Order: sequence, then structure tokens, then C-alpha cells
Amino acid sequence: MALFVGFGWVQATPELGGSVYSPDKGVICDKVSGFCVDQYGISMGFTKEFLGQDAETKLMEKINQAGTEKFDAARYTFSNSVYCDSEQRTCFEDYDSDNLASDYIQILFPE
Repeated sequence: MALFVGFGWVQATPELGGSVYSPDKGVICDKVSGFCVDQYGISMGFTKEFLGQDAETKLMEKINQAGTEKFDAARYTFSNSVYCDSEQRTCFEDYDSDNLASDYIQILFPE
């Protein structure tokens, strides 16, 4: 009986693979790049929650090095080359690709 109860509660989440994963509904984290995102873009709060204080501190250092005026939290590339634009609400297999990364879109920008 536990198998059926457990099976009934499991909600399918797309497998992203490697260091990129979805720890919670609407969130994707990248252990290698050291950030987490939600539908609005890179999230300091989710980065701290799911990757820890060190990741948040390192991310803030990178932002400060680049300059906050140059940092665009809405556009980002994961360590597996998937590129997302939160303003356009879409993700591609890589920056120069026209191929949609539908698993990422499903998680970040559900209809």
C-alpha cells in the first residue's frame, strides 16, 4: 500500500541533469555556476536557501566585480550552456541556438 500512496504523491519534475537541478517548484539551481533562478531571473534568496551562504557571498562578489549597472539578473546561462531570458520568458539549448529548452521553460514559466 505504501507504494501506491507514495506513487500518488509524486509529481513529475523534468530531469535537468548534472549540476543543474530543480529543488522546488519554479526554481532551478546550478551548483557549478553558483546561482539559483526563478521566473524573474537570478535570485539571491533562492541561491542562499538552496546553495548556501557561501554561494550567495560568491555571487554577490561576482556582481560587484562586474558592476551592478552591468549585471542583468534576467538573462543568464547555466553551466550546461542552456540560456534563459526571464523578460522574454524563454530558454534555449544555448545562447546561439533557436532550439527551445522546454524542460527549463516548463519549470520557470509554466502557463
